[in-house]
Amino acid sequence: MKNRKLSYLWLLRTLVIFFGVIFCADQLVLADEMPTPKGDSLFENQIRSMTAERPELKPSGDPRFQDNHDGTVTDLEQGLMWKQQDSYQEKKEWINWELAHSYIQKINKKKFAGYNNWRLPTRKELLTLYEEDKTIPWFYYWTTNAVHIDPIFGYTSCCFWTSEAHKDIYAWHVNFIRGKAYPSIKKGMKDMAAGSASLSVVRAVRDVGTRSEARVE
Repeated sequence: MKNRKLSYLWLLRTLVIFFGVIFCADQLVLADEMPTPKGDSLFENQIRSMTAERPELKPSGDPRFQDNHDGTVTDLEQGLMWKQQDSYQEKKEWINWELAHSYIQKINKKKFAGYNNWRLPTRKELLTLYEEDKTIPWFYYWTTNAVHIDPIFGYTSCCFWTSEAHKDIYAWHVNFIRGKAYPSIKKGMKDMAAGSASLSVVRAVRDVGTRSEARVE
């Protein structure tokens, strides 16, 4: 009787181990099949503009903007050429004001679109892109906002650094939800990632039409 009981216990233990191995194997297969989450790890993927489904934006057809089909857009009214993607669209990284200058240096070194005179825009230049009657959805946590810029720039960020410093620790950025300029901390806040306090990124610009700003071959 004792031996039979031991046999039952051994058989039960064997079955538990067997099904345990099968379950773990299934979990590993499922984990391998699951897509790697894409989004903004800094904000635990809560910046839903990076994770939410994004239908194709309808072009405005505004003759003011010329798509140069090389990653740049020319504003024919203002005589400015803009990088079509902002730095977050390109790199998926928030950036502080000091690193914004490094970003400009890097794209100039690479001669992005054939030019080496990209720069940070001024407040005035950025605000020329703000158009209240144009909207691009920008999802932040549980709210849905609208970035007021021509859809030729795609699903863009909300806030952009300018070239203008403000006092010692601040620099100006322009918010395209509100259409206003605000001072923000250049380096981000203590113990926070670069630029996370302002959500600001870079939309590079260059002047067009003068000899000193000619295309670099």
